[in-house]
Amino acid sequence: MGVHGLTTYLRENKRVLGKTVQFPSASGDEVTTIVVDGWSFIFEIHVQSQLPWVYGGEYTGFSQYVEQVVLSWIAIGLKVYFAFDGPAPELKTSTLISRMNRGNIEQSLIFFRTSPASRCTPRFLRETNILPPLAYEVCVQTLQRLASSGKRPLEVHFADEEADPYAVELAGRLGAYVVGNDSDFVIFSSGLYAGFISLSELMWILPDADEETYASKSGDEDDDFQTVVHGKVRKRPNQRPKNITFGLIPPADVPLEDLTLNASVYTPVALAAHLKIPVTILPLLAALVGNDFSNQSSTQRNVQSLFFERRLSLSQRIVHTGNTLTSILNAASQPRKARHQVESVMDLITRTVNALLVRAPSHVAPGEVEAVVDRIVNAALTYAIDKYDGEIYGPDSLWPTRMCALHHQEACPFVALFMRTHPCSSQGDTGHDGAALRLGAMYVEAFRSGKLKPKITDIMNTGACWPKTFLENPDLETVAKSIGRPIRLWIYALLEDGVGLPDAPEVSSSATDSVAEDNRGLHGEDEENLDELIDVQENSSDDDDTDLLAPLRGELERLRAADDSTSEPPASATSHSRSRLRLGYKTVTEYIRRGSRIASDEVQVPDLAVLISSSGFNASVDSVTYVPWQLRSLEERITLFLHILESNVPPMRDLPPIQLFGVLVVRWVIRTLHLRAVEGGMTKDREKERWSQREARALLAFYVESLEVNEAVGSTTAYGDTQAQQVAGVPIMDRTVQLMAQALTAIDTIQCLSQVLFLSDWIPVNVERLSSSRFHAYVSQPGPVSLPESMWSACVHTLEDAFRQEFPKRNRNAGTRKHDKPAKPAAKTRGGTVSIRQSGLFAVLGDAEA
Repeated sequence: MGVHGLTTYLRENKRVLGKTVQFPSASGDEVTTIVVDGWSFIFEIHVQSQLPWVYGGEYTGFSQYVEQVVLSWIAIGLKVYFAFDGPAPELKTSTLISRMNRGNIEQSLIFFRTSPASRCTPRFLRETNILPPLAYEVCVQTLQRLASSGKRPLEVHFADEEADPYAVELAGRLGAYVVGNDSDFVIFSSGLYAGFISLSELMWILPDADEETYASKSGDEDDDFQTVVHGKVRKRPNQRPKNITFGLIPPADVPLEDLTLNASVYTPVALAAHLKIPVTILPLLAALVGNDFSNQSSTQRNVQSLFFERRLSLSQRIVHTGNTLTSILNAASQPRKARHQVESVMDLITRTVNALLVRAPSHVAPGEVEAVVDRIVNAALTYAIDKYDGEIYGPDSLWPTRMCALHHQEACPFVALFMRTHPCSSQGDTGHDGAALRLGAMYVEAFRSGKLKPKITDIMNTGACWPKTFLENPDLETVAKSIGRPIRLWIYALLEDGVGLPDAPEVSSSATDSVAEDNRGLHGEDEENLDELIDVQENSSDDDDTDLLAPLRGELERLRAADDSTSEPPASATSHSRSRLRLGYKTVTEYIRRGSRIASDEVQVPDLAVLISSSGFNASVDSVTYVPWQLRSLEERITLFLHILESNVPPMRDLPPIQLFGVLVVRWVIRTLHLRAVEGGMTKDREKERWSQREARALLAFYVESLEVNEAVGSTTAYGDTQAQQVAGVPIMDRTVQLMAQALTAIDTIQCLSQVLFLSDWIPVNVERLSSSRFHAYVSQPGPVSLPESMWSACVHTLEDAFRQEFPKRNRNAGTRKHDKPAKPAAKTRGGTVSIRQSGLFAVLGDAEA
């Protein structure tokens, strides 16, 4: 999330709002705790590392940068906690679609509409930068490897929903700073939360530098000496000292114990004091100025267009909103002016909305003001964090249960996603309910340990799936559908059979419309209760704000509680069990590329028994003692896994696990494209989609760690080079880009299937070793690609006829000598005839002058 313009506002008022801190501290023995926003960390590493992204991702180099930064933080005395996003809330659907269109689809369209010469320039690649699709998996695997090896002060957490409130709540328990790039961290407040540190404002200092080094460069070193500069000579800009480095990545080739880190800390208390509003009014300020939730609908009018004139900058909008809130609260604090009294938080929100409207409320469409108030309330509710009632702070306050690090099982919203059945106390651990509850607990523990992707939890939360979109040809069908959907159908069926997917709404409507209707029903249910003021104990040290903090926070908590109470209870996971008749089918909404935009596509969830039967798998699923496949033996799960990928053949079972995943990816892509070509009548376009044997061998070589790598491409020594040097070494061809998009989609989707069947430990993905430029180099460079014979035999088993025929390139000079080429026609001139090559094209006009 992010508040519109707040990052710029903090930067402009840094001297007033920011406080400089240094790590390690002056004492040197003190350990400082930080909570890092995982996705902000990934994006910042990707931008600052300048690794070439266009090939599909240099994941080996990316992993090295992650390790370098984390070990540097630990070396300077920081205890590091990472917090990654969980399932995305439904209110953020429109924002996610907008980000994918702007950040992936449009950039991919620009790339393929640009000439090959222009799109290889460093400037073009910087401007069309797309995050490689496996960056999240690489970051998580690297962090977990560092946390598991030795007793390092490092932990990795996965949030219940958005990572922002989870990170602040975690920091409130630990008395920690939150490190990230989202300005929302200056709005949240919880417990012992120490403040927000921006990743873009970090400064590394080497041993021979101090805090005043950079400042001294801007002034005269000798007061008695004055340099006379000619008026026409431009003054030289202040040069940055070599012993100071700005950014997340520390300087290389420097002992970690010699580094010092400076950062600026921003706190909600300082921001509220600067704007002259109470601390707990900050969520309302953020909702009014604009965040990811106040404008969640693309079909409704933009809220901020009703509040602010176009001439106002983003920083001026924040000041204007703060002044409006201050004036309303100051008028309400005067007892003699009864008509200005604020009776409830809803009254405060309504008055503020009416005061901010650029046009008079009478000139606004009927019902539009009420709709805006509803959206502001929902946007402000996203900042609500449950108050911690415990007396213990620090690491001992975490993990009250194995299900969640912050909440008890009954209060954790994430646990409820996988616990849709009745409690075990009433049903027992036997039967369908007991199996579903046990399986749900296993999924929760897998997610908390990083072995279940958040995109899988999205399916359980909102019935939505967000396949990753990377650089692919916009004129072809998206690989998310052609390569990934057949596997995802099995994932949906397994989840529905095991724990149950959420029921589809009875009336088809957009997420925004349904939320708005729920809010209108909420306000009309008990209007008198909404006007009550609920006193809530606050942790703010400002006594003057206490009376104003209680109404807002109490009202927001009341609204959230009422919203939860009016919602229908989750459907039982046993409503579709084998002993009952299925009355209907469920659907999953996939958000995939359709042409040049992201569009929703409703996919019917197949019945697992029908799917298994139609695929020719010989297994009994209709017995009385039915057990979900996720709870069956390892051998049964492996057999089903290989069967789904059409690779349940003896050569595949003989491969070591370290080589298995790469062969599975190649076999799935080869087979899928071959079947598409056969079903399409082997047309020219479908025939061109198929892979050649050389391309398949190149992908296997790209995935095998033991192969020797060309030192000029993909080696660890090349990761410090610029994008221009990397691109100059390996050509960027449209076909190879499309092949890599297919392979990356297969890697991601097959990994999801393995996680659903709890096979992550049996079949390692090892994405940390991948270098996509290596695959491009193998495809473009001539010469054989050596592979272990067992791998290639397993790859082509039963797929010998699925490859595209590769014809040798015809040598233009073959069979014809240079002097045997037919002479070009001569051009007549006044003096006879002369060759066009010798005299130029204008010689043809010779006769015209005669």
